[in-house]
Amino acid sequence: MNDSVIPLIDLSAPDPRALSHELDAACRDAGFFYLTGHGVKTELISAMFDVMQKFFSCTDDYKLHYHIRHSHPHQRGYVPLFDENLGEDTSRDFKESFDLGVDLPRDHPNVLAGKPFSAPNVWPDAPGFKETVAAYHAEMMRISETLVHMTAVGLGLDEDYFDGAMSAPVANLRLLHYPSGAGGDDVIGCGAHTDYGFMTILAQDDVSGLEIEGPNGTWLRVPPRDGCFVVNLGDLLTLWTGGRYQARRHRVASSGAQARYSIPFFLDPNVDAMIETVPTCRDDQKDPQMPPISAGAFLQSRFDNTFSYRELAPQNLAKN
Repeated sequence: MNDSVIPLIDLSAPDPRALSHELDAACRDAGFFYLTGHGVKTELISAMFDVMQKFFSCTDDYKLHYHIRHSHPHQRGYVPLFDENLGEDTSRDFKESFDLGVDLPRDHPNVLAGKPFSAPNVWPDAPGFKETVAAYHAEMMRISETLVHMTAVGLGLDEDYFDGAMSAPVANLRLLHYPSGAGGDDVIGCGAHTDYGFMTILAQDDVSGLEIEGPNGTWLRVPPRDGCFVVNLGDLLTLWTGGRYQARRHRVASSGAQARYSIPFFLDPNVDAMIETVPTCRDDQKDPQMPPISAGAFLQSRFDNTFSYRELAPQNLAKN
């Protein structure tokens, strides 16, 4: 496989059922696809890259004021260089990020109950940041609803099959900056990994870096394409489909002399959703049928393995 055969899904196509079958084929065969016809305005995407570049250009003291540890365990805020390492080897990720999610009010029942990933967002004191990011997040939620329904139909299920498990999703948005000048054998833009949840919708700038694992451990580029997002599958969708759909390992190569920016939107199920193989995948699933697992517990375990700040007990975090 190479970048020329990564499937293209056009959401503006006139036949929704035929499009669902195209999506099913892309999920089975590639685990990655380009997405066009999505309706997100170019001006909004450009504004997103503008506000995030301005934030990451600020001083370390300013950015650390919003450190993600202050929101533990809800994943809101700034992540400095090397605080998250996704690879399974000893490489370190040369990136910084800012994480946001569904912006819940402090009196929301899930916030009051202390549900993981249920919290108000952390908003930097920066002109236009909140308004731009909130508008973009809303667009990602709109696209996600369409993709979830298409996925169900492609699997031979009712369109609303996943609606209960996706009614209050962990829908995290990440602003990523890969600075220029990374060096050393132990440094990479982002280590090889699979994503954790249902699907990820990625906006890239014009600097290449994203790579997917190909045959025999080779790495294949996924270059930016005008007007397209890149979508990939997550581990929970692999589990939901009994292995019919496979989350694909990917990484980000060091960008060398150029800085790189990207915006992944991670669509994950409700924290209390129980994941078990869907009926249409049980007869041909690749692995023995698993018992139902908690989406929230699965997500927390993956975050605990990759974020250094989560190694500290919550009561210690409050003192820092």
